[in-house]
Amino acid sequence: MAVSQVFVFDIDGVIRTFTPERMAARLDAELGLPVGIIEDAAFADPLGRALVEGRMTRAEWVDEVTEMIARTARDADAARSIVAEWATDIGQLIPETIELIDELRQEHPVFALTNGTDRTAHELDTHGIADRFHRVLNSHEIGVAKPAPDCYARAHALIEQTLGSAVSPASVHFTDDLSANIEAAAQFGWRAVQFTDAAALRSSLAAELAS
Repeated sequence: MAVSQVFVFDIDGVIRTFTPERMAARLDAELGLPVGIIEDAAFADPLGRALVEGRMTRAEWVDEVTEMIARTARDADAARSIVAEWATDIGQLIPETIELIDELRQEHPVFALTNGTDRTAHELDTHGIADRFHRVLNSHEIGVAKPAPDCYARAHALIEQTLGSAVSPASVHFTDDLSANIEAAAQFGWRAVQFTDAAALRSSLAAELAS
């Protein structure tokens, strides 16, 4: 029997958020570097994609990022210290999104689809939300990351496998904060909504459920 409605949420930017501004003072005072420099190095291809597609561990990735920043910094030891501090940040939950997920999962299957790492499950457990999902669909395990079309195809197959039934792509409601990921999901056939804030998402999903 086909499942009527399935909800899939991105994690970073939708369920949790990060505040790199907390590093701004140290970056400026100790290295003379702007906020965002670590993220720019960490998530640029090919390094970032190698991480989220399972070709390197998070620990290996942090080591690479650390040395990239240290090589260009005026104080290599300070750079290593700052990147080490940055790497401990697992973000902060967006309470309104968690509340919405809790409401939806009373009646519908809820999944997460993330460009993640080998530490994503541990991070969700630390946040206390690992049990909110039927399954966390992690690109690190799937082997291909959003917005590649095959990521959605593999994720959809895993949704069907988990639920043990057929799932129409049009019955999957997907939320992500990045437009490229939304466009790719829509091309696959999912009903995709770009996240701006939890209140807007709640209104959008309510309208879709009522239609």
